[in-house]
This record gives sequence, structure tokens and C-alpha cells, in this order.
Amino acid sequence: MKDFPVANGWTVVPLSGDLDDFSAREVRHLLDALADTGTTRVVVDLTAVDFLDSTGLNVLIGAARRVRGEQGTLRLAGAVPRVRDLVELSGVATVLPLYPDVAAACA
Repeated sequence: MKDFPVANGWTVVPLSGDLDDFSAREVRHLLDALADTGTTRVVVDLTAVDFLDSTGLNVLIGAARRVRGEQGTLRLAGAVPRVRDLVELSGVATVLPLYPDVAAACA
């Protein structure tokens, strides 16, 4: 598994491109592998994610549920406006907190 940066005890997972039906499986495996290591404080960096659809959103929700099941937290950081809008309009922001950037999410 890939090594991810850690800031203030939070593991930062940078994603890029589109988080959609085509990339969802890879992202799900990545986040599952991270959870398998016992990592319970995760920040998903969406700064370089240009597009998010319902499949991608479901992957993030599933990862958050898994981490929460281990008494952990998953946060989203740095979403571009159209990604942030989807998360907020879908109501997911109530269970997947959005932060303006990685530094704020790791504070």
C-alpha cells in the first residue's frame, strides 16, 4: 500500500481527476486498505478532484462509515466549488464534514 502524509495525527489521502464510476473501485480499494491498517483519522484531499458523481460520493460515505465503525473520523478537504456543492446539496456534508483545505481539516 502507498504511504500517505500524516499531519497532526491525520492521514491525508490526496485524490485527483474524476471520482466517478470509472475510478470508484480503485478509490474504494485504497480507502479500504487504509482502514485495514487501523487508520482511523483520515482526511481525503479533494483539491485536485474535478468531478464527483453519486458513485464517488457513495465510496466516500462507505469509507466514512467504516472508519466510524472503528471509532474514527473521515473528513473532506479542499473541494472545488462544483464538488463542494454536490456534497452540500446531497446532505452528505452533515456526515462528511467539509473543510476549506487540508490544514484546516487536520487542525
